[in-house]
Amino acid sequence: MLRTPNHSPGCTISSRWARTSSSAPALPRAATIVVGVDELADSSALQGDPDALCLRLAQDGYLFFRGLLPTALVRAAADGVLAKLRRGGWVDSRGNPSPDRRALNVMDALGDPAFRAAIASPAFNRLPYVVQLRRLVRMVLGPTAFSYPVKILRAVYPEHPPGVARGRYVHQDYAVSGVQDMLTTWVPLMEIPVALGGLAVQPGSHLGPPQRPRLLGEGEHGWATTNYRAGDVLVFHCLTSHAALPNHATSLRLSGDFRWQLPDQIAPAQLVLAPAGGRRELFSRVFGREPWWEPVPGEITLSPREQLAAIPPGRSRYFAVHPGWQHWQLPGGAVH
Repeated sequence: MLRTPNHSPGCTISSRWARTSSSAPALPRAATIVVGVDELADSSALQGDPDALCLRLAQDGYLFFRGLLPTALVRAAADGVLAKLRRGGWVDSRGNPSPDRRALNVMDALGDPAFRAAIASPAFNRLPYVVQLRRLVRMVLGPTAFSYPVKILRAVYPEHPPGVARGRYVHQDYAVSGVQDMLTTWVPLMEIPVALGGLAVQPGSHLGPPQRPRLLGEGEHGWATTNYRAGDVLVFHCLTSHAALPNHATSLRLSGDFRWQLPDQIAPAQLVLAPAGGRRELFSRVFGREPWWEPVPGEITLSPREQLAAIPPGRSRYFAVHPGWQHWQLPGGAVH
């Protein structure tokens, strides 16, 4: 069973205050950019105010920051990823995707040596350790928050139905870890206009019950996205519903998922340790001497992900959890 966390210093908002307080200024919403989909609210103006950030997260379930990361570091990560994928035939010398799709989903792609090499590229692995991102997450989650050594690279081909990537289905990331209040930081590695897809979130969905996986309907209202740029960061709570939009362009879409939790909660072993039953932190031998590397806290308790994610989420530090989560059941199939 999950331990009751001893909360680290950071943002802790009572559910009643989170629902009624108006002390955090509401940022204006931009005009609708596609039918039924709103523009993400930029929280950049709140970066120096942890209470306002936590209140915005409690209300909307996400935080978006335009240009948070140095563009040069993000482009270096993209270049490193593309160099590996190019050698494996994912793209040609001009960056055009192969007509023969190498993989539809991340789990399929892991069988490809070029994709595994891309995930292990140094510039990509460096991103969650960049000071601007780590400082922001720790401001919201707590000063001891750490990112999982397992980073998720998404290389998404133009969509050709009937093959639809799992990320296109509405889902919530609690199934990924089984850790309440885990935060996901989604980082575009390139300019991602709406035509190229990108990620959409459903503001306020974290306050509702769990949703069954379903394909996000075209023109469905109540969702938000943007034309992403390299350097942007989208942060969302593990109970927030989200889905990728279809890639209707002609390019490969590249992005990374970096997930975070506090060390006083049990962590999913598969997101921390090297594969094949190892007890060492993933990539610690490869990057352990890099100046940007920061190991996970040594005192964390590990448990299999499927055991943690099978348990309904407990109390959140930010908002009142909908009673429907008491009936949570882990969806079958691969994790997004």
